[in-house]
Amino acid sequence: MDIKQISAREKALFAAGLAILLLLVSIPFNIYQKKQIGTNPLDIRLVEERVERERDDSIDVLVIGDSESYTSVSPMQIWRERGYSVYMCGQPGQTTAGMLEVLSASLSTQKPKVVIMETNSLFRTRHDLDQLQDMMAERVASVIPVFQYHNLWKHLINGSGNVNIKKNYKGFVIRTDIKPYEGDGSYMKLSRKEKKISRANKDAFYKMLELCKKHGARLVLYSAPSPRNYNMEKHNRLKRLASENHLHYIDMNIKELGIDWRRDTADGGDHLNISGAEKTTAYIERILDREGLVDHRPDGAYAGWDKLSDRYYHYAAKEIKRIRNKTFGRQTG
Repeated sequence: MDIKQISAREKALFAAGLAILLLLVSIPFNIYQKKQIGTNPLDIRLVEERVERERDDSIDVLVIGDSESYTSVSPMQIWRERGYSVYMCGQPGQTTAGMLEVLSASLSTQKPKVVIMETNSLFRTRHDLDQLQDMMAERVASVIPVFQYHNLWKHLINGSGNVNIKKNYKGFVIRTDIKPYEGDGSYMKLSRKEKKISRANKDAFYKMLELCKKHGARLVLYSAPSPRNYNMEKHNRLKRLASENHLHYIDMNIKELGIDWRRDTADGGDHLNISGAEKTTAYIERILDREGLVDHRPDGAYAGWDKLSDRYYHYAAKEIKRIRNKTFGRQTG
């Protein structure tokens, strides 16, 4: 049969069938992948979809990274205290390849003055097979319309045409658990050594840097407080990377932010909870004050941000108070 004689309906049915088959085949891989490194190509689509919903050219600052990012920078706090529009694009277990894709998609509708990159993903190492599978999955998602900005794939994911954004505040999710970090606080011991950044991660980093330059956005690097993820060897490498590229690098692991490692971490020093995030966000606000950003709070076009901020603080304020009032039993032994 001449392929030209195939009807448009048959082509659409074939494409839909192929997409569903690929989704079914990818389920075991996605489960495996999330166990290994957390990133799921469909998670990337959800973030891109949420950013696309924002009014064009309305975002001042994009934040990219893995879970260290979306547990340490709260857009609603920045909005309430400064009026800057910040959107959090972080995802669990994000890779530099995923960060690059999200940044590229976001810059197609937004013109941020600043892009803030949380640096943990720069040290994430991947097996070559994992990287190949990611590339294939992302390629499929980009060439088959059923996966790209189409309601069908959202139905397949969660059974409805609506993306679940409950308790999601411009990409930030409030974490309220308390699990103290048991270390002695000396995880940033002095060292002259440097932690290696893989070639693949460096390549992705430089592509993101070029994207920022092309779109007129200033790239800022920061490391969220995390005894589980950071040490002085990583600090040294990141400091040199920033210096070589004339970038501002903020390492919150060596800043005095008032982090209380008994109360301010949700999981023993890996991620911050909302109490810790309030402290790190306050520091980020002071950095953004230097960028000449505009206070949008008087602008009626941002009225939705005020409403979301009210909902955020109704919940967050109570949780922060609860966390900071928590008492711990006397240790024995």
